[in-house]
Amino acid sequence: MKHIQLTDKEKEDLFLKFFNKFKKELDDYIFNVTDKTITVKTDVSEVAKEKVNIIFTQDAYLKMQALVEFFDTEVGWYGLVDKIDDKNYKVYDVKVCKQYVDGAKVDTEDDDTLEFFESLTDDEAEHLHFQAHSHVNMSTSASAVDTQNQYDVIKNIGMKGFYIFQIWNKKNEISTYLYDLDNNIFYDTKDVLIEVEGVDDFILQVKPLVCKRVYQWNNCGQWQNQWEANGTKKGKKKKEDSYSEYYYGYGGYYE
Repeated sequence: MKHIQLTDKEKEDLFLKFFNKFKKELDDYIFNVTDKTITVKTDVSEVAKEKVNIIFTQDAYLKMQALVEFFDTEVGWYGLVDKIDDKNYKVYDVKVCKQYVDGAKVDTEDDDTLEFFESLTDDEAEHLHFQAHSHVNMSTSASAVDTQNQYDVIKNIGMKGFYIFQIWNKKNEISTYLYDLDNNIFYDTKDVLIEVEGVDDFILQVKPLVCKRVYQWNNCGQWQNQWEANGTKKGKKKKEDSYSEYYYGYGGYYE
């Protein structure tokens, strides 16, 4: 999580750093002998640790998966979003604009884009805060074109509100870039938790019913077959035993 724009304090620190470095360069300057460019860099540090949640309704998530799976080219789409609060956003529907695609690019014509936006209701236009596209079978990292598009959109909406960008591929990998403009914070993939509405509750219900086969040494040094429900217990190694004894529970091996 980083600031989208430098704060006044960060600008002051950068200016002071530049001034001190520039002064030193001038003190050491010898005309026509040490001509060079003076460069000053600043670190954009993390400003928060708390993650944000993007929640998809099942209908919206299935539509996006269908777009990625059906087309063997790139494909782009928009999403309608309810902002629940600063840390929770719900994507509840998907809209597709006429586009011209190939294996590595999505283009739209101005007339088609205008027609698309004019077709939206006032409520849909108000909640259109999401763009995504597929990278087919390639990495979901943002390209230079993707980054420029994000910059153009953010500048166009006037540094207020919020906007979410995502890149998907057929491996179901997702990269996320969320701009919380009102709070001047940028979140990327590592800062975002993704949830499909209802699915987490379903997994919690069925997890105890899915049991993993467990093998362990018994006291006679033989393999013993057991069944253990996911997440129900963790085994412990008996200190008095001279051999290694492993129990497999939810989340990995415990020695």
